[in-house]
Amino acid sequence: MIARSNTGAVAIIPVRVGSQRLPGKALLTESGRELFLHTCDQARKAANIDRVLVATDDDRVAAAAHRHDYEVVRTSPACRTGSERCAEAAARLSCTAVLDIQGDWPEVAPRDLEALVAQLLRGDASCNTLCVPLHDPAALSNPNIVKVVRGRLGKALYFSRAAVPYVKEGAWQPLRPIGGLRLPPRNAAAGTGPAEQRARRGGEPRTAAFPRERHCDPRTRRAG
Repeated sequence: MIARSNTGAVAIIPVRVGSQRLPGKALLTESGRELFLHTCDQARKAANIDRVLVATDDDRVAAAAHRHDYEVVRTSPACRTGSERCAEAAARLSCTAVLDIQGDWPEVAPRDLEALVAQLLRGDASCNTLCVPLHDPAALSNPNIVKVVRGRLGKALYFSRAAVPYVKEGAWQPLRPIGGLRLPPRNAAAGTGPAEQRARRGGEPRTAAFPRERHCDPRTRRAG
């Protein structure tokens, strides 16, 4: 569990090397440095994030992070997802907010992370994520792209891979979550999704706060 304190916000970048689609992706250096370090740099630029940590079980990732002055938290190789790795690292921290920012999201905008953190530190949400308008009809019906439905006050009602809710054309603007999810301290942290986060955004990101009485399971990322 994470005890509340005056530490503020901590960004955790979970990094693994055993990617199934592209092994070693986190350590690719086509851009001049390891891919995950670009994500770390973006998180470090966020004015209201106090610490940026790299959570990994790989010596090469840890060495690269240390070379660029990033803190490293060693986690178990048994972690099945980035969310599980983030949760394991977060359990050792004492802070108010934890952001899970996947290591393969180098284009994440610092101002978007700042918006998430600000909402959490104000106490306006206990769990939140970013979402953007989804304009592409093909994407709306694509099960590989997760959709989020918000209530009138911006609260996330539910997430689905199906085209939801079903409405007449033009009657509703679909939104898709793009990451930056934070869980309440007692459930540790979970967060940004994988490949779909790198798709082109359809507009300015908004926040989708979870109702205070609802929480997310970091294994399924479902509100419940």
